[in-house]
Amino acid sequence: MNQHPQGTDIGDYVRFVLVLAAQDDSHTLAVTEKLTDSYWTGTARGVPTRARALHLLGQMLTKARAGLTRPRAGQ
Repeated sequence: MNQHPQGTDIGDYVRFVLVLAAQDDSHTLAVTEKLTDSYWTGTARGVPTRARALHLLGQMLTKARAGLTRPRAGQ
């Protein structure tokens, strides 16, 4: 976690996975709301917490995968 600061895509992904692993729905909802408002396209507010969290995680993974597969400059 120390290698990837909060506020970076990978740092937020790592921290979000840890929140999901804790299985605390109230904390998961709070973090999902915060990340959705800050960076990501969210699901409808009426969707259950775990479904919203998984939707957000899917978006995060898609973005991370795109960053990993993008050719580096000069290649």
